[in-house]
Amino acid sequence: MALSATIYHASLDIADSDRNFYGHERLTLALHPSETAERMVARLLAWCLFNDQLDPPLTFGSGISTPNEPDLWRRDLLDNVQHWIDVGEPDADRVRKACLRSKRVTVLPYGRAWAQWWKRHEKDISRMERADVIALPWQEVGTLATALPRTFTWQVNTSDGALYIVDHRGEMTTLHPDVIKPFAG
Repeated sequence: MALSATIYHASLDIADSDRNFYGHERLTLALHPSETAERMVARLLAWCLFNDQLDPPLTFGSGISTPNEPDLWRRDLLDNVQHWIDVGEPDADRVRKACLRSKRVTVLPYGRAWAQWWKRHEKDISRMERADVIALPWQEVGTLATALPRTFTWQVNTSDGALYIVDHRGEMTTLHPDVIKPFAG
């Protein structure tokens, strides 16, 4: 019998001064049985980094068990992919294929070994104009994933590219994503 996903409910109070986006969002996240809490938090952070008031909205993909979809994406009314976001360490072929399907591809590596991943794929991904790579700080991702309840509230403030999050425990965590390769498209 297959294990089912664990469902989390996030309530986010957002103040994004970089994009003049202020509001409250309720999101449902599914933690796949083979996924870590850190990866799920990294997906949520990706949503916080790239969500805005654009129409169509940024949505979560079907999940880790669906290999032909990203973790998050923005699709237009004709179902064309505008922004493809992968969390983790995809190989260069996956990024290349995503660039063929989307106007923009963002890879958000995180974890202890992302620098080795980048060293292996830097040459190939650096040539892809539509791709950007933004590393999430591993320690802060881990802090936010610690003792995460199934229903939680975060206050998320974004300013000058940094995320300031008051988490479910009332603790402030500051994340400075590191732009490894900027978007050139």
